Amino acid sequence: MANVYCQTCMSNYSPFAPLELVATFRQAMDGRLLDCNEACARMLGFGSRQELLSHGLFDYTNASDFHTVTAALRDLGIVSSIEVAMRGKDGRVVWVMQNLKLVEDPDHTPVLEGAMFDITEQRVAVERFEFQAYHDTLTQLPNRMLFVDRTEVALAQARRRGTPMAVLLLDLDRFEVINASFGRGFGDRVLKAVADRLSACVREEDSLARYGEDEFMILLAKVKSGTDAAIASQRVLNALSHPFVIEGREIEMHASIGIAVLPEDGTDAENLIRAAAAAMLSAKERGRGRYQFHEPELNARALQRAAIAASVRSALDRNELELYYHPEVNVQTGRIDCIEALLRWRHPQLGVLGPNAFLEAAEEGGLAERIGTWVIGEACRQAKQWQHEGLRDVRVAINISARQLAVGEPFVRSVDEAIASQHLSPRSVELEIAEGTLNSNDRAVDLMRSLKDIGVRLTIDDFGTGGGSFVRLKEMPIDSVKIAPNFVHHVTDRSDDAAIVRAMIMMAKGLDLGIVAEGVETKAQLSYLLDRRCADMQGFFFGAPMPAPALADVLRMQH
Repeated sequence: MANVYCQTCMSNYSPFAPLELVATFRQAMDGRLLDCNEACARMLGFGSRQELLSHGLFDYTNASDFHTVTAALRDLGIVSSIEVAMRGKDGRVVWVMQNLKLVEDPDHTPVLEGAMFDITEQRVAVERFEFQAYHDTLTQLPNRMLFVDRTEVALAQARRRGTPMAVLLLDLDRFEVINASFGRGFGDRVLKAVADRLSACVREEDSLARYGEDEFMILLAKVKSGTDAAIASQRVLNALSHPFVIEGREIEMHASIGIAVLPEDGTDAENLIRAAAAAMLSAKERGRGRYQFHEPELNARALQRAAIAASVRSALDRNELELYYHPEVNVQTGRIDCIEALLRWRHPQLGVLGPNAFLEAAEEGGLAERIGTWVIGEACRQAKQWQHEGLRDVRVAINISARQLAVGEPFVRSVDEAIASQHLSPRSVELEIAEGTLNSNDRAVDLMRSLKDIGVRLTIDDFGTGGGSFVRLKEMPIDSVKIAPNFVHHVTDRSDDAAIVRAMIMMAKGLDLGIVAEGVETKAQLSYLLDRRCADMQGFFFGAPMPAPALADVLRMQH
């Protein structure tokens, strides 16, 4: 097959494709297949090279692809990394990446020489990954980010038409009792059943999304008045009023719905959703299982959040906040190389509270900068104390919020000052930035470069949930990515999540980035990840987050 081999075409073949799997071929400019190797035949489902050659040509799923490529070759002579879809012998679609060169036969006839490799699995995984970024993994409904985007589009159209539109926020009543009584797995099946029933009762022009744990949003882009929104809400409540039968159990499920209407309750997505949330809380207060329009005085939730923020402010003054620590483990060496700092509030009456109970309200109350500064300072102080105690020099990882990034360069200076005040090496500090946070800050990459100038390590947290891409990662000065727990949880029982995780690991390694699997809870998950060459892991399989003294004992044993 020496006549098929093209040095130029082979020079850029994928590092993920073994050489023996790279297909090489020669093709006439009119599409006729002149020669190929055995790998080419196997890739397209043919039994042998001779069988493919007797077929006579490649079957492109888009006939214009070949003409586009040949036109480019006539102009450039060489084209690289062209992705095209071919149809195999059995009719299945095979995605390939081609490197092509235009040469001349001895009789001066132009001939196309090429090399290609199969990228079908990566292509499907990336497409699934992109779908997951904008859809809820449990219900397959649009997620919060996609719903907000659709609402903004509908708002623009409604303004042009001068017509109203409505947003409904539905919250399942006492859903936490389902989880507590039957477990989260059973609760997930209830949520899927609710999503299916809601999908069946909304109109084609409406948009349904899962907005939170037990919250759903409905966008009514075409309504004549608030009355239409009330009719739609009652239709939804009626649909949910019939019992659900899950695993042989009959479950009664009711919901409360808040309604916000354009333009009375807001002129942008954020304000409409906020108004719908306030109305939903009012519906719950007035007896549940009902709908409620937003009214200006319905700000009970806002008042409650203000009260929480005031309590957190007092907690800061009384030194009631503390950090728990959750190690990342290299399962090949058994070493702890990084420890994630997690915020807790040791409430005098309620005990230890996680950040979900208070952090969002505290940040809305203007405490984001103060809490963030305290967390960074305390984490750096603790890291230095461990070093003074002779423990192994491990990194401490600190989560950075969107509000901290929004501060800009002053935030960068505060990080630098916290590290310097403890005489700590910047390489002992790792900042974790949630992928979704980057989408809301246009200056995020510039700020990350400033942080890298200090010398800290940077990690993208919850990768796979924020709509990012590996193409964008190439532009970022980062050291590693953490696979979001919701993908890791299902690597052994969902083929799509497993394909996404494989693609993440492979692509991260191709970009020379560290990769950490977050949320490992079972031995089966550990084995799966280790088999795919992901050695750095974090999760309850290795232990729960713990106070600093308890973790110090673990580090001493390791030391």
